[in-house]
Amino acid sequence: MVKTASRPADERTLLLLGLLHAQDRYGYELHDFIENNLHSVTDLKRATAYQLLTRLERYGDVHSRTEQHGQRPTRTVYALTTQGRAYFQQLLRQYLKQADLPRPPGNIALLFLEHLSPAELLPSLRAHRAALEAQVNTYRDMPPHPHAIGAGLAIARTSALLQADLEWFTQAIRQLERELPEGRVADQPG
Repeated sequence: MVKTASRPADERTLLLLGLLHAQDRYGYELHDFIENNLHSVTDLKRATAYQLLTRLERYGDVHSRTEQHGQRPTRTVYALTTQGRAYFQQLLRQYLKQADLPRPPGNIALLFLEHLSPAELLPSLRAHRAALEAQVNTYRDMPPHPHAIGAGLAIARTSALLQADLEWFTQAIRQLERELPEGRVADQPG
């Protein structure tokens, strides 16, 4: 029995359907738009985007056609079908209602931080905090999006989450500076 891939239903799918909802787009154009404008929202890779578009087309949510203008190479244009528009609305409602527990990167490393000496641990956490501070400053300096309310809200939310994470790391570092005995070496497996 041959397995067929299920209908994609993740946030990357919602993103592709949403971008096609606005207008038909070339495949490379979708990827370039995501990479240049939405890199802070998703890390959707080109190959994954094409795989998702192929699966969406198989399910009838997207239609593709090839175009050629003059001597230029043939390009594939993707368009949302009526069914795809309905599926976009369904996913949009689903993800706006959903409240999953966030799983920030780095939490697994925090579980094992006692395996480093304070001499290694604190500089690592301070470097993480400095990187967070740079991200907070980047988001603070982003221009407003007066014609895209959703984009502005997404940026504001990301900024607030980064600020909260920065404050948490600041407090955690202070706590560890108070509690860790100087020179403590973690138990090493023997």
